[in-house]
Amino acid sequence: MVGFPLNDVDGDHAAKIARLSILSSFSRLTMAFTQIVLPLFVLAIGFDESFYGFMVAAAGYVQGVVLFPAGMFSDKRGRGQAILLGGMLSGFCILLIPFTTDAVFLLILYGMSGIGTGFTQTSIDTLIADHTRKGNERTRSYGYTTAAAVIAAMFGSFFAGFFLDPIAFPFISQEMLRYAILFWLMASFRMATGIFGIYTERWLSVNDPNGEFDEEIQVEESISTIEEETTERQDTETALLFGTTQLLMGISSGMVIPYLIPWIYAAFTPDLIILGSVPAIANITLATGTLAVGLYSERIGKIRMISGLYILAPILMIGIVYSPWFLLMIVFYVARNAVANMNRPVFNSLFMDEVALSRRARAFSITRVMWQFPRQTGTLLTAFLLLSFTGIVEYGLIVFPIAMLLYPVSVIPMYLAVKRNARIRENKLAVHVPA
Repeated sequence: MVGFPLNDVDGDHAAKIARLSILSSFSRLTMAFTQIVLPLFVLAIGFDESFYGFMVAAAGYVQGVVLFPAGMFSDKRGRGQAILLGGMLSGFCILLIPFTTDAVFLLILYGMSGIGTGFTQTSIDTLIADHTRKGNERTRSYGYTTAAAVIAAMFGSFFAGFFLDPIAFPFISQEMLRYAILFWLMASFRMATGIFGIYTERWLSVNDPNGEFDEEIQVEESISTIEEETTERQDTETALLFGTTQLLMGISSGMVIPYLIPWIYAAFTPDLIILGSVPAIANITLATGTLAVGLYSERIGKIRMISGLYILAPILMIGIVYSPWFLLMIVFYVARNAVANMNRPVFNSLFMDEVALSRRARAFSITRVMWQFPRQTGTLLTAFLLLSFTGIVEYGLIVFPIAMLLYPVSVIPMYLAVKRNARIRENKLAVHVPA
């Protein structure tokens, strides 16, 4: 896979990670387009940032409702079928969005797209875990796949801003046609995710048929068998504690992230091609940081790595909203985007290590549910709060830094879960090892 140092793994593993990286990239491309296209489309058809918040919240709530059923479906029917179902459904909904300007229909369409997203995201993350070894290999694999997806997102957000700018493709004179083309591209990427997802699972079933069921992976040491014995209750409690971390982050993220691009657009009024370049530039740093975190977090310590990054998040947010110059704001934006997001390989790897394989998708879906509902509540709350402020710029100056303070606090429940499980494993080991 070009651009990633896979020389430290064998060819079969490199081929496996390459396919999973392409799958992650297809999925991430739609989100990259949405970050630019959706808020600008809402403004272009006569609505405001508040209605945009309602759309995002609607999709998030629907996604939250289906996450647990999606996890059960994925565990029983397979990751590929879940990804295919999700990709086709969300792609079809996105395809129809540019054909209406009716508020209710827009809410319904974008809300229903959340069903597909729920099936897709949970199964992709779980598929990666199913075919990688616990510990360093899994963390690195998440690092590779996430970095590849972020690079894809960089091109997606830049192209979206470039395509919407009137200087690009001047023969497309109608603004709504530009939006329609982008929505069709977004739908195509989402459907491609579904198709490639089921073929990736089939390829893995042939070339990596046992995955983590392989005896070499599961029983490398006699102690590993003891450590892998987790009860359904233990996995549920682990998921709830990790979910509490996600809950706190979700509230904070929901009040800030969907509104950052509209805030930048209102505060600095850059050209659309420049606006699209801001998240694109941020994704370059995020990809590098994600890869570095995936490669070195095992040495530093996963909890310690996440804690350090999250402490920086509110500090950098202050720099974003109070920067007097656009270029300085971009510096802080790039840095905040990196520290708040490049821990994903660490979080996913850490969580997947803590729960049993047979309950992995369901347990992971619990954490996603506990992320989705608070995140959309934060987005919805902001949509209402915006009605009380003179504008989104004033809102961001006051609320954005305060909301980001929840990021460092969110590490505590996750830390408690890991320490609790370590004590349980130690007790089991004491029982199995004779005095």
